[in-house]
Amino acid sequence: MEFQSTNQHLLSQRITVYNDGFGLVKEVRQVQGKKDVNKIRFLDISPEIEADSILIEGLHVLEQSYTSNLVSKEKLLEKYIEKIILVKNEKQNEEMEIRLLSGADPIIAERIDTGEIIISPSGQLIFPLLPEGLFTKPALVCKITAMEADSEVEISYLTKGLEWRANYVAKICGSAINLTGWFQITNNSGMNFSGSQFKLAAGKVNRYIDGSALQMHSKLFSIAGEPDSSFQKHRVADSHVYSMNRPVTILNNQIKQISFLTIEEVVFRRLYKVDAHSHQAKIVVEFDNIEANKLGIPLPLGIVKVYEQDMGDEMMFVGEDAIQNTAIGQKVCLSIGKAFDIISESWEKKRERSDHFDCITYIYKVHNQKSEHIRVDVKHEVFEQIWEMESSSHDYELKQSNELEFRVHISAGKKVEVEFTYKVDRRII
Repeated sequence: MEFQSTNQHLLSQRITVYNDGFGLVKEVRQVQGKKDVNKIRFLDISPEIEADSILIEGLHVLEQSYTSNLVSKEKLLEKYIEKIILVKNEKQNEEMEIRLLSGADPIIAERIDTGEIIISPSGQLIFPLLPEGLFTKPALVCKITAMEADSEVEISYLTKGLEWRANYVAKICGSAINLTGWFQITNNSGMNFSGSQFKLAAGKVNRYIDGSALQMHSKLFSIAGEPDSSFQKHRVADSHVYSMNRPVTILNNQIKQISFLTIEEVVFRRLYKVDAHSHQAKIVVEFDNIEANKLGIPLPLGIVKVYEQDMGDEMMFVGEDAIQNTAIGQKVCLSIGKAFDIISESWEKKRERSDHFDCITYIYKVHNQKSEHIRVDVKHEVFEQIWEMESSSHDYELKQSNELEFRVHISAGKKVEVEFTYKVDRRII
């Protein structure tokens, strides 16, 4: 005997969504215990399920199979080859029985009453019943040992079509930033999640890639109006997980945004950076992810759109960049555009050869046309493998073995030249 388990038997549903287009579904269902029940058909599961990920607890399962052979016109015709069906033509008020010979286009059939062969019979095809092996919904079918009493069964599986990401909006107000963060969840799993508990896992989970691609199509967009304080952040292994303590409903083909972060007066630094390829300085907004700066939380990867007030107190969009997965204590650096009034030029001044060494002199000239004092970070990359600094007009920091950074302060309307010479050993290839 078979027992069919549907959403009516659902006790709880928990969803963990990952960044890479999949999610983990965990359901607890009530299953009726009867001695003559030896098969359970679990319905109302995701059609995008990964069949090799299914885990069932609470049953003694002898055999399990995932069935996705859903009913369609082509499959119905295939199942009824050499069988008798009815053709009903309502316009002519006629009915005739035919034996189906071919279900391909065009349909070929034999009239039962005359034995004539008909191509593309005109009318509505009526099938006596749904053939065995065809289903209207995907199902997980389990053969089990008999159960004496009712039981709570937990079903876990991975499904494609679930994805999440973070979005941020930063508003610069004077010397501080007001930062808002949203979790955006996309459901294209073919399944509605109603009143479910959601977790969002940040971090890279290794998956075996077989070359198949998952295409996303979104139809609906839903926004939560207020910051959601019910998110809790915790670690699982080497990932950060954001758990929501209230049930959430996300329909199939829906995008939902949920506010998780609203922080005001985050202190930031406005920096300008140039390198050998710069004509105008890059504008960088930088702030510390620490508790003293009203942050100190793991910030997941996401796009940040930055706004700033102009002289008339109107908000202007000034640029965007991405926050990387940022741990507590790290800096957030956002490159939001090019500075119109900070001009840079650079060149190799001279190169002198002596024995097995080359002495290279390089110059950066930075012009501050703004009406205020600024700081400019000058980055220079040394392409040679073995080198040594000989002289420099400014102090510098060695960021990497081949990357220098000079921190230069420039008064309003002034120019500064950074000049340095380094020696390269030409014997090292």
